[in-house]
Amino acid sequence: MRAPRLTIVLLAALTVGCASMAEDDARKQRLAETNAELASSFLQRGQLEFAKERLDKALAADPNHSQANNIMALLQWRFKDYEAAERYFQKAVHSRENNSEAQNNFGAFLCERGRVEEAEKLFKRAVANPLYKTPAIAYENAGLCYANRKMYAQAEPFFREALQSDPRRPPSLFHMARISFDAGRTLAARGFIQRYLEATEDTPESLILAVQIERLLGHKNDEASYALRLRSKFPTSPEALKLQKPVDKKG
Repeated sequence: MRAPRLTIVLLAALTVGCASMAEDDARKQRLAETNAELASSFLQRGQLEFAKERLDKALAADPNHSQANNIMALLQWRFKDYEAAERYFQKAVHSRENNSEAQNNFGAFLCERGRVEEAEKLFKRAVANPLYKTPAIAYENAGLCYANRKMYAQAEPFFREALQSDPRRPPSLFHMARISFDAGRTLAARGFIQRYLEATEDTPESLILAVQIERLLGHKNDEASYALRLRSKFPTSPEALKLQKPVDKKG
């Protein structure tokens, strides 16, 4: 009759042990989470040493914490330790398959390193997650990865997806204006550059493009207006210096 009693005691002991381990794991998880969040704030403010201290604590508590590895990768990237950055990125994306932020960051890193096809796969993994809150960022990064290499045919679909998700993304609007203009879609280019100028501050690059678009469309008043804005706001820029005399100037 004692066998059942002994079994019950052993099971109780195992249950207590499992509960203790679960509590310890939860404590380590909270410690890693808290320090990762603090590290992210320090990194955003440029306080790199403080960020490193917090990340060391986070990874000591949980070496496989995906977000801590992601932020450590960003820090190592900032330090230009590319080998370490890639190692931490790899751990971040493998520790949690749906960490879209890490996938986007790793994609941006690989793009900078010239590994475009690998980067595209990561961007696509990021946006495939239905819970990812900012897919426009990953789409735009994929577009920029190709546009910066003048691979505009590959870039355009990603910029369109970015604008489908967030219609006011300035880089995507500018590049769609540039791509449309170069492809001879002048009216579309005009629409994109107008949306860009409504969404963000003027730049010499955006204003000279607006001038070129209006000139091609034969809109003299709009061309002159954009030219005046360019010369007034950025008088010493190469774009302003390239401008011809105003078309409406007399004498």
